[in-house]
Amino acid sequence: MQQSGFSSTPITRTLLYTLLATSLLSSLTSTKPYFHLQIHPHLILQHQFSRLATFQSIYANSGELLFGLLLLYNLRQIERLFGSRKFLSLLLYTYAVTSVVTPVLLFVGWTVTGGRWNYLPPGPTPLLFALLAQYHAAVPGTYKFSILLPGGAGELGGSDKVYTYLLATQLAACQLPGSLVAAAVGWVVGYAWRLDLLPRTRWRVAGSVVSMLGGEVEGREFEGLRRRLREGEGGDEQNGSGERPIVWRVLDQFRGR
Repeated sequence: MQQSGFSSTPITRTLLYTLLATSLLSSLTSTKPYFHLQIHPHLILQHQFSRLATFQSIYANSGELLFGLLLLYNLRQIERLFGSRKFLSLLLYTYAVTSVVTPVLLFVGWTVTGGRWNYLPPGPTPLLFALLAQYHAAVPGTYKFSILLPGGAGELGGSDKVYTYLLATQLAACQLPGSLVAAAVGWVVGYAWRLDLLPRTRWRVAGSVVSMLGGEVEGREFEGLRRRLREGEGGDEQNGSGERPIVWRVLDQFRGR
């Protein structure tokens, strides 16, 4: 059954409110210029390497903030699917990786263009697109539709997920080319995490930290399935089968084992 609001998504709720608060606070205190990234002078001359850890903590303008919050709200299903522990582990892992990869690409672009591209807008766009990669791969559409093209040219199909993709497209196009590069990095890192192409992708944050934030270690989506599997486990043992059932192996993928 589809759940509404922030039900069973405490990490998403905390992240959304934190992003809103930090963005508004930076605007009220006139500290927004301290969050974007420039190779020159911020990193080369002034050695402000702290920006590498903070450039994803705010959005600098109201348009990006609006689209970012709406996109994050639409991606809350990932936490329900993964469980709060795996979801928080995904957030921390991709935040760390994208905070390194994105500035490296900015440096490469700055070098190749002779300094003409020297700006990376602030905001957790890489993080959101890493979540979007999970949404694309794991969340099925609720319904599908078709749009007839004029002149009998055929029809264009889609699903209810298209609205989420439209939000993501608008966010990626807000401050070109930096916002597009950030989005691409997040998408690639998200899929690399999902396919275990990066080191230590099975790392999980401590369960006590998740419980402190009010989250659940495993997603509710699989509670009924797990219960049914446990009820049938005795029958499998009586049959003397030593092979682990395929449904258990699929479930382990979502549990991060």
